[in-house]
Amino acid sequence: MIYQGKQKIWSDYQKEIPDNHWFYVRSCIRQSFFPASEYYFLKICRDMLGRDIFESKHHTTCGGIAYHADTIPQETAMTIVARQFALMTEAGYKNLVTSCITSFGNYTEILETWREFPELEARIREKLWKACRREFEKPEYVAHASDLVYKLREEIAANARFKLVDKATGEPLRIVEHIGCHYSKMFPHKGVGGAEYPCVLSGMAEAWGGKVIDYPERRH
Repeated sequence: MIYQGKQKIWSDYQKEIPDNHWFYVRSCIRQSFFPASEYYFLKICRDMLGRDIFESKHHTTCGGIAYHADTIPQETAMTIVARQFALMTEAGYKNLVTSCITSFGNYTEILETWREFPELEARIREKLWKACRREFEKPEYVAHASDLVYKLREEIAANARFKLVDKATGEPLRIVEHIGCHYSKMFPHKGVGGAEYPCVLSGMAEAWGGKVIDYPERRH
């Protein structure tokens, strides 16, 4: 019974991540601090593994940092995100993958808010139409880039030149990881493993030959 209960809890934290056809939005912060990370995300997923990942030259920042810093109101951030959804709709995509962990939290919060308050969604649709004459469909799935890499981790392992092992001893490299709070804490059911059992990064490390080391602050 205890084992079955644990299996049920674990199943509640899993995500059915779509395998292909993504509309990609970059990060204003990540591409500034770690530009190679976005380059290699696309190189691995699109060029090496042949996934359809579309990027519009017209997309902008999501406004998430300004919203969380309380410098723009929520409805302004919502209208910015609604425009991103419109670009996705116009391009013919239904799955949205974001490079930024704050964007992931922002998109998720907005969609959850609209679900609870449909009258607010209607108001944002009106604002978007007045601003730029655009309409949108909400994405069927929103993922962080980590989700997609996690989904493809075994394919990546099969194509990898090197494993996460000590070349001198053959022993797995000892890996520590930490999950961004906007990924796992705002809406735990949206992250792989949730806030209590986060495994999106540890799953990658283990698939690529490493050994994940637990530590007290891992879930903080």
